[in-house]
Amino acid sequence: MSDIQTTGGLFTEESRNTVLNNICCVFDCNRSDVEELVPVQAGLTNVVLSFKLNGGRYVYRHPGLGSEILIERGRETIMQKIVEDAGIDTTLIAMDVDEGWRIGRFVEHYEFDYNNLNDMVRAIMLIRRLHTAPCHVRWNFNVIKKAEGIKSQIEPEKYGHFPDFENLKERIYRLAELTQYDGIKKCNIHGDARDDNFLINKEEIYLIDWEYGGFGDPGFDIGSYVCGGRHTLADIDSILFTYYRHKPTETQKRHFYAYIAITGWFYMHWTMLKLSKGQGVGYLKEQWYHFAKNMSIIALPMYGEEVDKKEYDIAMDALTSCKLEDLNFLNHEIGVYEEEL
Repeated sequence: MSDIQTTGGLFTEESRNTVLNNICCVFDCNRSDVEELVPVQAGLTNVVLSFKLNGGRYVYRHPGLGSEILIERGRETIMQKIVEDAGIDTTLIAMDVDEGWRIGRFVEHYEFDYNNLNDMVRAIMLIRRLHTAPCHVRWNFNVIKKAEGIKSQIEPEKYGHFPDFENLKERIYRLAELTQYDGIKKCNIHGDARDDNFLINKEEIYLIDWEYGGFGDPGFDIGSYVCGGRHTLADIDSILFTYYRHKPTETQKRHFYAYIAITGWFYMHWTMLKLSKGQGVGYLKEQWYHFAKNMSIIALPMYGEEVDKKEYDIAMDALTSCKLEDLNFLNHEIGVYEEEL
């Protein structure tokens, strides 16, 4: 087998041998029993595979490049129990907390569509159920500190190559400070509530992969959802209305606007880490930068902070139509090519 590039990293012959060994240990079977072990082009942190065994179909998650930096696997096992009890994710069959691999049952599903109103409502209500479920974990997912931890793993010459980076950083850190006084309670969070992590069909919807889960700000989950798609400002307001089941208060609205920006900032760091290791991330880097930059400009005045009027108008125009900037120059600066992603 030749190496295969997936959205989550490179799937090699060595990886294949490890995967087969783990499957055989879990199911007490022979390698020859495992059929159609193939990569699935989904997920950005891990290599995701599907396989068939004894008439059943399963999904295998293999840790991707840099995942050991991004993820604390022990927390995932705790979160998995919480969400299983709440009916949010009942797909787990086996996982290894040390090595980070996971086997789950395959759920027949269609591709989640951000532009489908029914998909959006079901996803947001599932997130809401997570946020209101009893919380049994106190591991705090501090988005800013987590981003700083990622920064420490990136070579200085490969960090901060974004337009207006320092000004953006100043806005993000100010918003992070201001949101602490909004009175929004922390809760269980998923930490990566994007389209790829929703398994949806006509009868069921699950939110899977709890690697970033913990006790944190609900704004990070809404931010992850928003930053994962080409959402306009009107879309964002509709998402918040669905989340609260009524029009949010001004405090609630500014808090979630701010956290969309903070989330974009976090995933910009994820972008830089992946690029620094030679792996492209595709068009998502444009979305993450777009929401970090423009939502931070829009959110600050909601807290009574001044911003440049021209910058505000430009940001509002960009958010109204989700107008993205081209960041392909980042790839060329460090020799990463991602035409196939």
